[in-house]
Amino acid sequence: MPRLILDVMGGDYAPKATLDGALQAFPELQGELTLVGDEKVILSTLKKKRFKALHDALVPNDQPPKAELKCTLRIIHANETFDMDDKIKTLRSKPGASINIGCRLVKQAWLEHKQKGTEPAGFVSAGHSGAMMASALLNMGRLTGVERPAIAVTLPTLHPDGCVVLDVGANVECKPEHLRDFAAMGALYAAVSKKSSGLPRVALLSNGEERTKGTEITREALNLIDQMPCFSGPDAIGQFLGYAEGKELFKGQVDVVVTDGFTGNLVLKSLEGLGSTIVKFLKDEAKKSNVAKVGFLLASGVLRRVKKKLDYAETGAALLLGVAGYAFISHGRSNARAIKNSLLSAQSALESQFVQKIEKALAEAHAESKQQNKIAKDT
Repeated sequence: MPRLILDVMGGDYAPKATLDGALQAFPELQGELTLVGDEKVILSTLKKKRFKALHDALVPNDQPPKAELKCTLRIIHANETFDMDDKIKTLRSKPGASINIGCRLVKQAWLEHKQKGTEPAGFVSAGHSGAMMASALLNMGRLTGVERPAIAVTLPTLHPDGCVVLDVGANVECKPEHLRDFAAMGALYAAVSKKSSGLPRVALLSNGEERTKGTEITREALNLIDQMPCFSGPDAIGQFLGYAEGKELFKGQVDVVVTDGFTGNLVLKSLEGLGSTIVKFLKDEAKKSNVAKVGFLLASGVLRRVKKKLDYAETGAALLLGVAGYAFISHGRSNARAIKNSLLSAQSALESQFVQKIEKALAEAHAESKQQNKIAKDT
């Protein structure tokens, strides 16, 4: 069964929001949930009456799971925390921080998965995203052929599958080669998660569709992606469209948009405020006349559904693509609902074997590229 690990101390509203989120998600979880954090704080919370379901599922770490339960709960003590104002370079000096412990547990589970065929584990944290990235690299390592991991999120668009955008914060500055790798990982990620048929349509975010637009980095990345064997021929993993402007992002005509972490994070943060802003505009307009008020009330159900689609708490966590294992980064302002959805989306990703499929495809693409380079060199 998939095993989930939750950073109880991560996030602006931890540990209350993380434990409340774990409680909300628990009826839908399977296998094992491990809470990493201050054991005294966690136990004192679980003793409260409303946390009875979690408390009853608690098992000592040296004991087997309770066979009668769909999900078992365990606690691993973390004697250190990594705060939002800590510098990334201090991460190594805090081996007992919950982020480091969680990543080490995932690494151990990944190695056992490789050696024994057991299920891998997934780590969910709403803590410092930069620290999560650094800890994953330090403790988990990269998949073969990946130089820089990227945070991938699926944004709502007019297409039911949405649009995968990466990177949205892991790498503020990127080289053209990094954007090239993001294109391949994004295509593979979209292919695994797509419900509809057809190759994922991949584009590079720019300020215009003409090849002369963009920056020096995006223009060089455009040429590199054009030359990738994985975007041509019968074994292609995706269709590369070239540049896409920001206004095309939500029209449903592209499945994967590649950009650097600075730009991607701006896109993500802008979208976060869009839903509530639209609803606020409509409420203000509705107050101007009785007819508008009635119309607003009649459309309230539709408006709530639209706002829900744009709410980051509904998505939960973003998968860190490119590391050897499953690491999920939740929003720092995650409330209990966001943590719940983070755990459920992580469980779904484990069941779908996203990382294993991406690893296999990357290995095949890497081998094909080496073979083509060898042929070109021999001729």
